[in-house]
Amino acid sequence: MQNRPEPSPLPNGFELTELNPDFLQDPHPILDRLRRDAPRHIHAHAHFPEAPTGLYLTRLADVRKIFADTTLQRDPRSTPPGSLARAFAPPAMLDPAPHGNLLYMDGAEHRRVRGLVSRAFTPKSIAAKRSDIEAIAAHLLEAAAAKPDFDAISEFAAPFPIYVIGDMLGFPRSDMPQFRAWSEDLIFVFNPLRSPDEDRRQMAAFAGLDAYFAEQMAHRRRQPSGDLLSAIIHTRGEGGDTLEDAEISSLLLLLLLAGNLTTADVIGNGLHALITHPQEWAALVADPELAVPATEELLRFGPPVAIAARYVPEDREIFGCPIRQGAAVVVSLLGANRDPEAFEDPHAFRIRRGRRDHAAFGGGAHACLGAPLARLEIEIALRLLATRYPRMRLAAPAIRDRPTIGFVGFRTLRLSLT
Repeated sequence: MQNRPEPSPLPNGFELTELNPDFLQDPHPILDRLRRDAPRHIHAHAHFPEAPTGLYLTRLADVRKIFADTTLQRDPRSTPPGSLARAFAPPAMLDPAPHGNLLYMDGAEHRRVRGLVSRAFTPKSIAAKRSDIEAIAAHLLEAAAAKPDFDAISEFAAPFPIYVIGDMLGFPRSDMPQFRAWSEDLIFVFNPLRSPDEDRRQMAAFAGLDAYFAEQMAHRRRQPSGDLLSAIIHTRGEGGDTLEDAEISSLLLLLLLAGNLTTADVIGNGLHALITHPQEWAALVADPELAVPATEELLRFGPPVAIAARYVPEDREIFGCPIRQGAAVVVSLLGANRDPEAFEDPHAFRIRRGRRDHAAFGGGAHACLGAPLARLEIEIALRLLATRYPRMRLAAPAIRDRPTIGFVGFRTLRLSLT
């Protein structure tokens, strides 16, 4: 009788991030195994031995429960020294002074800032920008179509959302190339193993953005206009409450990062999915109205953010597992979006599926504030491409090799539109 080979150990730490080449190229064999064998994976991190052992979750139902749990926290300052929260947080988020970054705030402070921002950044105000957003997308695609082939990331997916948010904020178009450079350097802050050069670049990007935002805010205070930045500065909550400059600066940083990198990634991921599933692309070309359900399938199939984390404020049990104070509960958005208990044939790309109940935008109190804008940008891009460029095809193999943690996208994606 032959002995069965011992199964390989379950992955942990950086093996479950884009720093693992196998995970970077295709995370789903790893995530499928975890969902099958250890959906509530006890997660240790060898690079941070002081960090308490946490959980890594891959089922959509579990992910939703974590997002709904208001006792879990996002602020890394609430965790003890040695925690993963402190290891992965941007340095500015560990400063005891108020920072105003919605991603790293909890409770009443988070509700106050988000409530004020929501008064200015409304779905109605976003929908009113449709024609402006269409014009930006059309201009970029016309320039691309004049070439034999082009890089859909650097020439369309990346500049498109940053021009959109820049226009909404009232920033000059001439400043947008600098914004792109800053945003590309900011991404290094999410890699705790960044090199000295990468650390220098992300610090310089933060400093450059702080100075730029301060100048723009001072100008809007002197001369308010009808742009989003003026609305954010002058919006008032109950009792006349307004946002402080530090809070506005952090919000602008978040809009830049979320409005550029994540939307660029999901557009790039979506274009690649459509091209490599020619029947789905043909269906969209035949009926551009499918752009709406296709947007949801792109978000489910190729979300731009791989994981989200919450931190345990005190020793407790989660799903029957004892978890120590400061431990990280990491939820895999990639894994949740391919959960066979939630989605039929989850690895199939079907633009008519149209399910909005995926995890691409997170959930709970920290659900993505920019989701309506991202959905609109993706839908507009798909409609334009399907209507005007039905012959779109891959011109060279796509390259996915960015050394970042938690962000899922291509570095280059060369396409031909004619």
